[in-house]
Amino acid sequence: MLLTKPAAMDLMQYLLFPGYQSTLAGTALFLCFFIGFAIKSGFVPFHTWLPYAHPAAPTHVSGVMSGVVIKIGIYGILRMLLLIKTDYTTIGYFILIISLITGVYGVMLAIIQHDLKKLLAYHSIENIGIIGIGIGIGCIGLGDTNKWMAVLGFSGALLHTLNHSLFKSLLFYSAGNVLQIMHTVNVERLGGLMKKMPHTAVLFLIAAVAICGLPPLNGFISEFLILSGLYNWLYSAGLLSLIAIVFSVGGLVFIGGLAFLCFTKAFSIVFLGNPREAHDFEIKETGFWQLLPMYFTVSLMIIIGLFPSLFIAALQRPVNLFTHDIVFNLNLIKVGSFDSLKTVSWLFFGMILLIIAVLYLKKYLSGNKLIEKGPTWGCGYVAPAGKTQYTAGSFVRSYSKLAKPILDIEKSEVEIREVFPGEKHYKTDSYDMLERILIDKPLKLIDRIADMFMFLQNGHLQRYILYGIVFITAIICLPLIFEKIITILRFLNNL
Repeated sequence: MLLTKPAAMDLMQYLLFPGYQSTLAGTALFLCFFIGFAIKSGFVPFHTWLPYAHPAAPTHVSGVMSGVVIKIGIYGILRMLLLIKTDYTTIGYFILIISLITGVYGVMLAIIQHDLKKLLAYHSIENIGIIGIGIGIGCIGLGDTNKWMAVLGFSGALLHTLNHSLFKSLLFYSAGNVLQIMHTVNVERLGGLMKKMPHTAVLFLIAAVAICGLPPLNGFISEFLILSGLYNWLYSAGLLSLIAIVFSVGGLVFIGGLAFLCFTKAFSIVFLGNPREAHDFEIKETGFWQLLPMYFTVSLMIIIGLFPSLFIAALQRPVNLFTHDIVFNLNLIKVGSFDSLKTVSWLFFGMILLIIAVLYLKKYLSGNKLIEKGPTWGCGYVAPAGKTQYTAGSFVRSYSKLAKPILDIEKSEVEIREVFPGEKHYKTDSYDMLERILIDKPLKLIDRIADMFMFLQNGHLQRYILYGIVFITAIICLPLIFEKIITILRFLNNL
């Protein structure tokens, strides 16, 4: 039956105004919005565009893309949580599961990349997963009326959004310095750059420490808040919640450990050791005006790490938008574990200053002494070469063997059979298994279906004119036919 005018108005109000939405309808609507914003942010399995966009973009654009553009999806998800009446507990578990998969899968793929910018792109996916974990914890806290869990989850997610924009932009800018001087970001072709580009190397190292969530930098603060939200969940946890807590804490620890492995590989292969290739151009540090904004970014990261109360206090108003029904006038600085958070950051900062002071003291005391320099003992090799070092592939070979059932790793090698073999080549390459399943195979199927209609595009002008005549006739006739059908239905409805 056709809808009457009042019924149509009720349906419009139901669709447009949150007050008319049921929780089930709101949850379904939020999931639709989440998928759209997840594509923008790079949540798995909607992430496949991101590893292609970063290597193709100029480096400064990659910094903006990772620091700002993909965060628009996070902003959209948070806005939808405010606008749509939904089941926070169900949505929280959904976001938490998707985010754990995103974080773990992103960092697992990052480790086996040989392109430095593609490696950083997969780490953007990983950190989007960490932000999503915070959002999921906050939603579950709202659903369970656990105020501290909600506050810590949303605070950690929002602060990590800012932190990631800082240290990931710094990493991309460092990669851009390497690309500008070396004309490549292929990790296998780099090495020994710390001697020629010390500022870039130190800046990359600081950003790597921050992205691994180590004190005293900003990444430690936001990840600590998210972990604190998980620990506060224990106070109201049932059996299902305990399982979720175990997997969530384990997932965050797993992500942090693999991130540490990945950036140990990236820094050591690119900046340490000896050059792997001979170059006919001068390798030198970039200019002052390129390094200045990078040092400014480092200063912000250190300030957040040492004075987190300033930034957590600034989160009070946005977090209260989500928790106003539970907490009124909440002072976020009084989070129970906040004092220990500042203490850890300052202790690590003091330890770093002590190490720097000892190194400068050693340099000062030995400055006037004659130091004899000689070649490093080469373990019996009389002609050491750059190719005898660890490569990016060999550095993570054990990990690659363990992760091979999950990751799509291709090897190209020639078996050595001769007693005195000639020149041989060995190459490994990786591919995203989810991209192969969800993108490549459906596109091949669509291509096969489209090929069945290739006869329509035959190159005959007369047939193309016929298509146009048929199309114009359909535009004129179909509305008339539908109008007649609607008239008949209305007549039958009135009988």
